[in-house]
Amino acid sequence: MTRTPHTDEPAQAVLSAQSPADAEAVFGTLRSCFASDRADGDTPHEQPKQPGHPTVWTETFETSEVRGDVKKNAGLSAAVTVDLQGSHLAVDRLRDVLTRAFSVRTEGTVSGDQEVELQLVLESPDNG
Repeated sequence: MTRTPHTDEPAQAVLSAQSPADAEAVFGTLRSCFASDRADGDTPHEQPKQPGHPTVWTETFETSEVRGDVKKNAGLSAAVTVDLQGSHLAVDRLRDVLTRAFSVRTEGTVSGDQEVELQLVLESPDNG
């Protein structure tokens, strides 16, 4: 029996940001290099505020093929917390792109055999 190699490398990015514009700056940077589960024009938008509940945005990226160049000078109005979840390779690819676009601080990591979860705090490069 011949097996076809599994080439999908999806990873999920879960953002906690002060504004939809900051969330879009991060997602737009990742979309400049990876295919996404979001349709064109499907960008983060303001949600009704619920006391005690942060606004969180989620997007899944297919990281098996890197396309295009990293979008540079992605300005953020405030720090953005991002949780990356997926295979070690997929998360490394997302982190590499984010590191080239933002000032990145690693807050924590949980690693298993097949998957890893990595928490990063992103800031504008000039705030770093």
